[in-house]
Amino acid sequence: MLLQYKYLVFTCIQDDISNVKSKISELISSGTKFPINWSITQTNLDYKEIYYPVPPSGGSHFPNFIIWEPLNNIGTTVFFVNYEDGWNSLMERYAKTYNKIVTQVRMSDEDINYPMFKFSYYEGLQQRVILCYKDYKKWEFFQKGEILSFEDESHYTKYRIKERLPNTLIIDYLKKAGWDISDSNFWNTNKPVYNFQRIQWDK
Repeated sequence: MLLQYKYLVFTCIQDDISNVKSKISELISSGTKFPINWSITQTNLDYKEIYYPVPPSGGSHFPNFIIWEPLNNIGTTVFFVNYEDGWNSLMERYAKTYNKIVTQVRMSDEDINYPMFKFSYYEGLQQRVILCYKDYKKWEFFQKGEILSFEDESHYTKYRIKERLPNTLIIDYLKKAGWDISDSNFWNTNKPVYNFQRIQWDK
C-alpha cells in the first residue's frame, strides 16, 4: 500500500497551515492545561516518526501528530496523527467550528486483523461518511449523509461487501475532492512542518 503502510489514516484540511496550527491549538486547549502539557516544534516531514506500519491501537497513549502543506495543493494542510481513528472527533470539530472542508480517510491491507476502509467528508455541519470494515470474520458496510457528486454508487451494491470501498476508490474520491495522494508531491513540502506532542495528562 502507499508508503508501505499496512494501515494508513490521515486528514486533508481545506485551510492554510498557519490557520490550522492556531485553530488546532485553540481546540486542544479547551479544558486542558495548554501549552504546559504539550510540546509544539518545527520538524522534518517524517511520517514514520508518528506511526509505522500501523497506528497504535486504542486511545490511551499520548497524541502525537504533524501538519504540513502538500506541494501539490498549496493553501491546504495534511493532518497525520498516531490514532487509529485519525482523531476523528477533533477533525469533525474543526469542520464544524470553523466552517471548513475536512476530508479524512482510512485505508489498510486486507490481511491485517481488522481491515478498515473509510471516507469521511465534512463541510461545516454537513457530513458524508462511507465505511467498510471487517469485524472478526464478518464484513460490514455503512454509509450516511448526502451522496457527493463524484461518488460511484455502483460500488456500494457489489455482492462482496469488501469490494464496496477499496483503497483505489478512496484514492479516486480524494483526487476528485482535490487531493492527489498518488502524486509524490502530496507527501512532500517546502514549508515548515509542525509537530504537536502531548507530554503529560492533566493533573
